[in-house]
Amino acid sequence: EVSTMSGLKDQKFCRRDFIKNTVSAGIGAFVITGFVTKGFSESTREQLDPQKNKITPKIQDVNSEPPVKIPDIRIRMNHLDAFLVGVSSSEVIEISLQDVLKFHGYCAAGVTLAFREAQEAFRVLYGNKLPDRQGIKVQTSYHCCQAGVLAYITGARTDFGALVSRGDLILIPEEMKKVVFTDKKTGKSVTLLPKVDPHAMFVPLFRKVRQDNSIAPQVQKLLNDTVQDYVTSPPEKLFEIQYG
Repeated sequence: EVSTMSGLKDQKFCRRDFIKNTVSAGIGAFVITGFVTKGFSESTREQLDPQKNKITPKIQDVNSEPPVKIPDIRIRMNHLDAFLVGVSSSEVIEISLQDVLKFHGYCAAGVTLAFREAQEAFRVLYGNKLPDRQGIKVQTSYHCCQAGVLAYITGARTDFGALVSRGDLILIPEEMKKVVFTDKKTGKSVTLLPKVDPHAMFVPLFRKVRQDNSIAPQVQKLLNDTVQDYVTSPPEKLFEIQYG
C-alpha cells in the first residue's frame, strides 16, 4: 500500500514537472519566436523600405526656436465692423507675418514677399494713415500662397466671403507678373512688379525634400536666409513700383 502511494506521488510529481517544463518551454518558444519574427519583420521592412531617407518626425519643444526664424513684423489696419459687432475691442487690428503663415502653411518665402507687397502698397496709398480692411481691391498674377496672403491681410475675396469684399480679389493672367492694389473709396492704385520669384525657387525644393529628408537642413537654411532678405531688403530690390 505504501508502495502504491509512493508510485502515485511519483506520477503526480512527474506530471507536475512535465507541465512545468512544457509551460516553460512554450513561453520560451513564444518569446524566441516573437523576437525572431519581430527582428525579421523589422529587418525586412528596413530592406524593403522605399523611403530610406525619411527622417522620423520629432516632437518639437514649443519653447524652442525653429530653424526658420519668422520676424515679428505687423500691419495695422482699421476694421470698424469688427469693433461695431463686438468681436474686437478696438477699431484697429494688427496682422502679423506669423498670423499669415499659420493661415497659409509653410511657404514662408512667398508669404513674406506678399506681406512686403502689402506693406509697400499701403505706404504708397495711405502714407501715415491706416488702410481700411475690406476697403481694398487686389488684382494679382500670383495664384499661389501670395494670393492667399493678400486675401488674409486685406479681407478681399474672389467669389465667396462677406458681400462687402466679394469680388475684390481678382486673379489676373500669370504672364502679367504684377500685383495691383486699389483703394475702393478713392480709386487710387499702385502696381508692384516683383523682381524675385520664391515660387520658382522653392517649389522644386519642397518636392525634393519630401522624397529625401536628408536635404532638409539645406532647404531650411535657404528658406531662413530668403525670409530675412525679403524682410530687410529695400523695396526697390524686391519690386518695381508703378504709381497711379
